[in-house]
Amino acid sequence: MMYKYNVSCSETISKNWTSAAIDCYLIGCSCSRCNLYKIYFSESNFHCRMKETVIELVRRCGAPEREKDDYQEQETYL
Repeated sequence: MMYKYNVSCSETISKNWTSAAIDCYLIGCSCSRCNLYKIYFSESNFHCRMKETVIELVRRCGAPEREKDDYQEQETYL
């Protein structure tokens, strides 16, 4: 299967869903909606690679396992 993004995450990062990765997944990996991106990357020469990590996590582990109510609650705070 061909991926749009060059996914080259470290083994450790792409083994478990973290809260930051889940947040990224919930907002559809949209950097314009991400508070971490605004704080750390908006005025930086570096680029966030969380989208690549989320893609790799979905490929390896599937979607994050949280209750649907948690997703809806999380989306209201973003």
